[in-house]
Amino acid sequence: MLACVVGAQSLLPLFLWPVARIAASMVRRPAAAVATVLHRAGELPRNRGLERLVMDDDMLLVGRGSCIAHFVVGVLRCLC
Repeated sequence: MLACVVGAQSLLPLFLWPVARIAASMVRRPAAAVATVLHRAGELPRNRGLERLVMDDDMLLVGRGSCIAHFVVGVLRCLC
């Protein structure tokens, strides 16, 4: 039992950074963050107004620690 707790605590920092990045992006530009995730999942309707919201230099899905965002995009692709 103690080994499971120690193992979970060692993995916690690996998940905190991606969650913090997504939360910061959602706080700064919530509409752009949602539009970017929907665009990457292929679920954003063809609309110039919505496509302008998509972040090209998105910190949300590029770079170190983007595993949570890629997971969300993967789930959306499977469900829709």
